[in-house]
Amino acid sequence: MEYEEVLKSVRLIMEGMPASVEEFKSMGLARDGVYKRLEFAIGVVLDGLSELAREHDIIALSYKEIVEGLSEKGVIPESVADKAIFLAQLREVLIYDYDLVNDEMAFRDMDEYLEFIETVLDFLEGSR
Repeated sequence: MEYEEVLKSVRLIMEGMPASVEEFKSMGLARDGVYKRLEFAIGVVLDGLSELAREHDIIALSYKEIVEGLSEKGVIPESVADKAIFLAQLREVLIYDYDLVNDEMAFRDMDEYLEFIETVLDFLEGSR
């Protein structure tokens, strides 16, 4: 898994976030880059969960089902599962419903998104 790239993306997002929502909204392509880095980091940790699910013979059609299967088998703590499910839903919005992304909400909640990514990543690193 590309753990180092995930951490790099998290760091770049943190460094690239401006002080105000107005600045964030006016970033244009740089703001889009923040969203793409976020999407990438989420995708990598979800792929890591997918690999873990295969190791436990969990077959699923979606990331949400993967996380639910890991949780049901007791492989992943519920607190981590809840964050991973949220990330899966956020990734779906970033990829398929980009026009639904609310810059104000994303700016306000970015620290939480990044914390969720780091929580799942820490779990994955500890499970190896």
